[in-house]
Amino acid sequence: MKLRVKYCGGCNVIIDRSKTLKAAIEILKQSIEVETVETGADVGIVMAGCSTACVDMTEIEDQAKQWVMVGGDLVDDRAYPVHQLPEIIAKKILEKLSLSRSSEK
Repeated sequence: MKLRVKYCGGCNVIIDRSKTLKAAIEILKQSIEVETVETGADVGIVMAGCSTACVDMTEIEDQAKQWVMVGGDLVDDRAYPVHQLPEIIAKKILEKLSLSRSSEK
């Protein structure tokens, strides 16, 4: 799977973005090969440190077929306990990968 990663500017972080994403990728690697890319991704993930999640998607939306949005303790606009974020993020990425692949058919 090709994964596009976009971090926010880090002005008001409430989570450790890189640590959380690294843990999620390790979970993914237990079941699928993961390659990070700049364009042409199956799934993209925005790692915003707070719930504002102010990343401008207009600049990057075409760099992945599907996107997972992380904003602090929110994943796709739903709140989760911070310690569960890596598992939730991995699950969401796999769901979006499935959507991406089904739209290709």
